[in-house]
Amino acid sequence: MDHSPVCLGIAAMAVLFVAADRPEATREAVCRRVSRPPKIDGKLDDACWADAVLIDKFPAFWESRPSGTGTKARLLWDDDALYFSATMTDQELRSFGTKRNDHLWNGDVFELFLKPSAASPAYYEFQVNPRSVILEIPFPRRGYSFEELAAKPPMGMEAVAIVDGTLDQPGDVDRGWTVEGRIPWSLFAPTGGRPKPGDAWVFAMCRYDYGPDGTKPVLVSSAPLSQPSFHRHEDYARLKFEGEK
Repeated sequence: MDHSPVCLGIAAMAVLFVAADRPEATREAVCRRVSRPPKIDGKLDDACWADAVLIDKFPAFWESRPSGTGTKARLLWDDDALYFSATMTDQELRSFGTKRNDHLWNGDVFELFLKPSAASPAYYEFQVNPRSVILEIPFPRRGYSFEELAAKPPMGMEAVAIVDGTLDQPGDVDRGWTVEGRIPWSLFAPTGGRPKPGDAWVFAMCRYDYGPDGTKPVLVSSAPLSQPSFHRHEDYARLKFEGEK
């Protein structure tokens, strides 16, 4: 066992992570089928979102400052794609990255992880930052080369973010941002493609929320993570795909 200061620090963090009295996380959610999908414009005014099941349990992890972070998310699906939306409070809107598959997590970002099968190590990571820049990564397994996967050609994901405030202008008080996105089922071809009503995958929705200069970001996740990693898919929540309401 490595007893270096770094490893001991990580171990101590893990103990605090498990022991802390944290808000309840999301352990199960529903993705409802729709006949008319949303228009991907970031406005979240499509009628279909009213029928989507709300996901609003997002505990904060590794806090270095008061959170003030509120997140409400929803998921929908049809024959062509999976749709996601989120509204997020945020007093300091910051971004990083200007092109697809940049290291968006170095700024405010909304993340969605999906793992279709427990029998396969493959899972997927999707991100959107406040500038509507996306990340779409199909991991064959955890620990696979990010740079190799990031260099793959576009896979069809699209998303639009709208900010309520002034992006990348420190010192003022912002209000938050919204995001709306579409992920085609063709992207999931390596793991069987589109689900059927009644199927269940596992998932997590996560955020990096950056604050004033000199502070570390607040990290939140819908999943009941037992270790400090958003890639800890063993702890992801169950996502059931249902038919239309």
